[in-house]
Order: sequence, then C-alpha cells, then structure tokens
Amino acid sequence: MASDVHSSWRMLGGRTQLLLWIAAAAIASAALAAILVWERRPAAVRHALYFSGDAQHGAALFFGEKQCSSCHSIDGSGGHTAPDLSAERPGTPPVGWLAIKLWSHAPAMSRRVGRNSYPRLTSQDMADMLAFLYRAANAGHPGDAASGRKVFHEKGCATCHSVRSIGGKSAPELSDAATGPDEWMRAMWNHTQSMVAPIAKALGHWPEFTGSEMNDLVAYVGEKNPSAHAPENAGDAGRGWKVFQARCIRCHSVEGHGGELGPGLGPEHDLPLTTAAFASVLWNHAPAMLRLGRENGIAPPTLQRDEMADLTAFLASLRYVEPTGSPFVGEQVFTLRGCAQCHGPEAEGTRLGPRLRAGSDAYTAVTFTAGLWKHGPQMMDRVEKMGISWPALEATDIGDLVAFLNAPQTQK
Repeated sequence: MASDVHSSWRMLGGRTQLLLWIAAAAIASAALAAILVWERRPAAVRHALYFSGDAQHGAALFFGEKQCSSCHSIDGSGGHTAPDLSAERPGTPPVGWLAIKLWSHAPAMSRRVGRNSYPRLTSQDMADMLAFLYRAANAGHPGDAASGRKVFHEKGCATCHSVRSIGGKSAPELSDAATGPDEWMRAMWNHTQSMVAPIAKALGHWPEFTGSEMNDLVAYVGEKNPSAHAPENAGDAGRGWKVFQARCIRCHSVEGHGGELGPGLGPEHDLPLTTAAFASVLWNHAPAMLRLGRENGIAPPTLQRDEMADLTAFLASLRYVEPTGSPFVGEQVFTLRGCAQCHGPEAEGTRLGPRLRAGSDAYTAVTFTAGLWKHGPQMMDRVEKMGISWPALEATDIGDLVAFLNAPQTQK
C-alpha cells in the first residue's frame, strides 16, 4: 500500500507536488496568519478559528488508506469512474466550496460503496483531505517550452539575455540560473530595481506577462537544465509571516493591518496561487512599486535564500480561511435548507435528528464538514424513509451555518 501511495504521488509531477507541499506548510500555519486579525481576542475564542491540515497526509489518505483514488483521480492519476477532483477550480469561499462538494457527493458515494465501506474521516483527516484537494485544484501545470521560446523573444528578453547562447550578451545567461520557479521569482524580484531603467531604454516600455506566459518562459529557460526540475523548497508560512512583517507590511496590508501604499494582500484579494503566476504579478507591478518606494523613502526589499518561498507560502495560506458568517442568516439558512425539519428550529435536536448546537468546542468549517460527511449515510437513510429530497447546500451557507450553530441558543 505504501509503495502505491508513493507511486501515485510521483505521478503527479514536480509542479503539482511543489504546490501540494506548499499547502502542507501554508495551511498548517494558517493560525499564525490569524494573529493579524485576532491577536487581541481571548485564547478561548481564537483557538476555534482554524483547523490545521497537512496536504501530504491528505494525499496519502486519498491514494492509500481511504481508497478515494480507486474511483477518483487527481490530474489524471487514479481511477476514472468518478470525476477528477483537480479538474475544477475552487469557488468562493474555498472551504465552503469543498464542503459542499463532499456533501453533495455523499449520497452517490454511499450508494456506490455501501455503508460498511463508506470512508470514515476524523476532523484531522478531513482537514488534511481538504488541504490536499484545495491545492490540487489550484495546481499549476508545466509550461510549454516552445511557447516560452516565443515569449523570450517577443517580450524582448533576448535583447539583453541569452538562453543556451541564443540572445543578447549584456546581461546574464539565464539557462544557467534557472533552478526552479521559486528561485527564479526571487532572482527576478531582487534584480528588478536594476533592470527597470535599462529595459525601458532598450525597449521603450516595460513588458508585462499574461496568462501562462511566465510559466512557459520558465519551462523554456530551464528546458535543458536538470537543476531546474529538482524538488523545490515548499516554503513555511510561519516564517513567511515574519518575512511579510519585516519586508512588506510598511506598504501592504492584510485585513487592514499594514501600510496603504500598495494593495492589500488578504484573502479578499484574488492573488495567484502558483509560483509562476505570482512572479508575473510581481514583475508587472515592479515599476509602480519601485516608484512609490522612491517617493516615500522606502527601499525595495531584497529577499534572501528561502524568504521568497516562505512569503509565497504565507500568502497562499491566506486564501484557505474559515468563511465568515452571520448567526442570524445561518438560522434562516438552517430552516430554508430543511435542516430544522429533523434537528429543530434552534438545532436543539428532536426525535428525528440529534442536537447540532456546538458544545464546549466551537465548530470550524473543517469540523463542521467532517460532521456532515460522517452524518451522510444515516441521513440518507432518514430522508429516503421520510420521502424528502437530499438537502442542497451552497458554498456561502457554510460560514452562516457555523456561526448559527456556534451562537448561544435563543431563549424563547
């Protein structure tokens, strides 16, 4: 079984593996990111905001113990009798989107495998599985070297740089420097301040990258360089938070904490989740960032060694957050979706369904999703006996339902 897991993991490819490794660090450290918003709240409130997930363990569960890959695939690796779970980009909020996917899938899963084989997932298993599926659905695909060659010439890179001796000689040969996307991005950023003026003079404009162009350029530059395809640094979100405070927070904010010279970088902003796409954003905005820095006496930060990978991991962690919600809206949703029919209008429990109100430990989106999943087979039996439809939930319902179930019960 272990060899099957390792084989399936290798089949995912270097880029996908990198992103899944990033998730393990990014999501497991999301609680550190929460300090930005909740640093002054009591520990009793703060502890429930996040539930850590390990994407690597999630992959092992998917391809091994829980046997999800016997039916489902990730990027083509696995079974083909059920949907490829990396084929659809997550909706918003991400955790809510994933919760609804699992909830909607529960009846078909139960019928297909039977109640005795229905996968049992603890809250930690669910956190790990969600981390794995979230990053798998956001994974970048390898760039196209042939397209990257066109990008190299059309963007004017060849005016100064060469790749395998083809191109200009006034700037470094790039194929020797290509050691993977994270190092590529760090080198690009650190050298941008010295490149803006020469590039503007040589080309008359600052070239920008769109779509997959940066990804294709990285593929072309590193095509014949084995080190460009070596396992890369996944980064650590906890260290990335420290890098953000030391290098970025004077200009950028997260949830309103930080500077206002540059755009906010919190979860409300749709930052790219792949390394090459983030490199494009940095490159495209470099002239404006450097200009604002000069005007305000702020020197552009230079990132050392693993700091770019750590910073990327931290920013990625902000995208995988607990959805916010209203207990008042959640109460309406609870009734509208039919939950109150069995569990009572206050989720107090009835003879048809158990009490769902949070006890001493508040729900998180992850523990709530684990409860939904565990509850699936029993609930399917119940709705079939009652002759009612399987409740249809929406991604935005999760935050409201969690807020409602965590709120004190109304005294009537």
